[in-house]
Amino acid sequence: MSDYLVPTPVWAPADMGGFVLSRTHLDDLGLDERLRTGLLQWQAYFDEHHPVDLCGWDSPSSCSSYASEGFRLQSELSHALPGVRFDLDLWPVRAVDLDVMAL
Repeated sequence: MSDYLVPTPVWAPADMGGFVLSRTHLDDLGLDERLRTGLLQWQAYFDEHHPVDLCGWDSPSSCSSYASEGFRLQSELSHALPGVRFDLDLWPVRAVDLDVMAL
């Protein structure tokens, strides 16, 4: 899940403290460079298009792109680390936006 002012969009489970993983943590997971870069770019996209001073998306297409990329990255993480559950928390995307994307 992306959030404001965090280094990556990947978080440890709540039962492990629910902390945001650092870039070093991503390296320690053994993810390939393309996936690590994709995760960092997804966080940067959030920072750029859902800025803290706006507290919302700069456009509907930014919201759609963000959600689509989140689903793609979740799938890639699941394939890269089989047996590990990855929940995708799209808190910045309203339920209405997700319903429209499903059409």
